[in-house]
Amino acid sequence: MWLPNLEGRRGPLYRRIADAIDDDVEKGILRAGHRLPPHRDMADHLGVTVTTITRAYTEAARRGLISGHVGRGTFIRGQEIEEASTSGPIDLSINILMPDKEVAALERGMFQRRVLSWTDLLGYIPTPGHRRHRQAMAEWLAAIGTPASPDRIVLTTGAQHSLLVALMATTKPGETVLAEELTYSGMKDLCARLHIKLRGLAMDGEGLRADALEAACRSSKARILYCMPRLQNPTSAVMSERRRRQIAALAEKYRLTVIEDDVYGFLSPERASLSALIPERTIFVTSVSKSLFPGMRLGCVVATQPMVEQLNDAVWTTTICVPPFSADLLCGWMEDGTALRMLEWKRHEVAARQSMAKRLLEGYRVQTHASSPHAWLHLPTRWSADAFAAEMRSRGVLVNASTAFSISNEAAPRAIRLCLGTPRTRAGLEQALSRIAETLTGRAAAARAVV
Repeated sequence: MWLPNLEGRRGPLYRRIADAIDDDVEKGILRAGHRLPPHRDMADHLGVTVTTITRAYTEAARRGLISGHVGRGTFIRGQEIEEASTSGPIDLSINILMPDKEVAALERGMFQRRVLSWTDLLGYIPTPGHRRHRQAMAEWLAAIGTPASPDRIVLTTGAQHSLLVALMATTKPGETVLAEELTYSGMKDLCARLHIKLRGLAMDGEGLRADALEAACRSSKARILYCMPRLQNPTSAVMSERRRRQIAALAEKYRLTVIEDDVYGFLSPERASLSALIPERTIFVTSVSKSLFPGMRLGCVVATQPMVEQLNDAVWTTTICVPPFSADLLCGWMEDGTALRMLEWKRHEVAARQSMAKRLLEGYRVQTHASSPHAWLHLPTRWSADAFAAEMRSRGVLVNASTAFSISNEAAPRAIRLCLGTPRTRAGLEQALSRIAETLTGRAAAARAVV
């Protein structure tokens, strides 16, 4: 009889049992058609009440893992998620981690718990967002470690829009923005479109180096810093408290405005953001694209009241107001616990995929973090980043070369970024990472030469 492995799991007992079912389905231990123990038998073996097992099975059914049949029992459902690799390449170039089983449950009554009336949802709303929606975003920010007043929040259509309005509110064409030497490719695109210069600053294992920032402040008139202190993209670097305090002190000393990009902060073990140290000098940017769903297109900027007015002007110029549907969904999901449940699932899933990457890429220099959805893979000397990316594309795996993130392409390191969340199943990720490992060792090339 199958029994759940509850060792090391956290949360209510019924949810730990459901998590164990989920994990063993992912690992192939439980396969389609496998019959789970009857409620009473499972309860007796675990020493719990039948009610606990009923709640566990109900939770597993809600996730789409199992189905119950009166008189027959409870069975593992068939695999309904197919990897894109069956008809195309496995994409590790964009970070999406979709909780497919949650989606199946959410489809029923998506808008049953509306906060606003249909009239309000279909009409214009205030530019910074409806007050109730900004309150829901404030609750979400508190849940990921960055409390903020609704009055300091301006809603946007995702983090990319947040970065755009932040740049519009703080810069003019021709000005220079300081950033980590390896930075988010979307910021590079925005600065190019707005005719803003990006100056890359040296990094180490914690991200932006304080001495590099001070040197840049002394040698230039730059007054804007863009950085990602928590799980930096693409390197996964996490600033320690000491480093954050150093950067904050320099921002105060040189009167910098800091645009803090925190889209991956919900996964970070460091619970405090840079904005907590210098709220008067920080424009905090995040979204629910990575923590919930990218299709929601909901993000926010958090700033001081004078800056909020400038951000409102930028939102008005670019989109008038944010469509309220996504914000209304967030309200309902915060109230019924859906949002936090998905957050915990993503943290758990990222950790599992990191363990897989560590095992399959053992022996190679991989810069990452146990909580990160990315892995920064340093390549052997025989490979350039662009050549390796092209080779992997020919083998059915899409990855990002370092040139996509390097502010100075001439100094781009010999490395690629791997997004661990995009394959819909862990089996798909294992297939992609195995192909990468084979290419690194030359096994695939040798086999092809023999053929």
